[in-house]
Amino acid sequence: MRLALVFCVTALPVVAQTDFGALTDAERLAFGTELRALLRAEPELVAAAVTPPNYAAEAYQEKAKADLDLIASLTRQVLAGTQIALFTGEDCTDCANALEEIKAISNTYDVTFKHHVMSDPASAALAEQLGMTDVPFYVMPDRILRGHMPDIVLRRYLTQ
Repeated sequence: MRLALVFCVTALPVVAQTDFGALTDAERLAFGTELRALLRAEPELVAAAVTPPNYAAEAYQEKAKADLDLIASLTRQVLAGTQIALFTGEDCTDCANALEEIKAISNTYDVTFKHHVMSDPASAALAEQLGMTDVPFYVMPDRILRGHMPDIVLRRYLTQ
């Protein structure tokens, strides 16, 4: 009986730590070393997490190309020779803020913009062709931005 008790007491400190948030620095280093060795030996364990399936990338690329083709087909009407178009509606606080910000950006950075008001049937038709129903939104040669964008975001897009 005494021998069994001695074995139980001496085995207690050897029990593995299961609370990974409470690892000591030495335990964390040992765990990291073991984990790296395992992942090097069996990289398929994380392959799916770091490599997206090809079908998802292809579908996204096809949709992105279709969107860019759509913008390109409407560039003359939407952008009218400017760098960005803003679509707004009446009685829209975000629209008013977006218009003021884009005017300030235009004056500061010599950026030209086209303002489309949704009450104009031609602008509403363009928005419908673009598949956009909620204002404000912005159109550039290579993207559509939905919703009011902070001026810092617009400046970054327009000055890069």
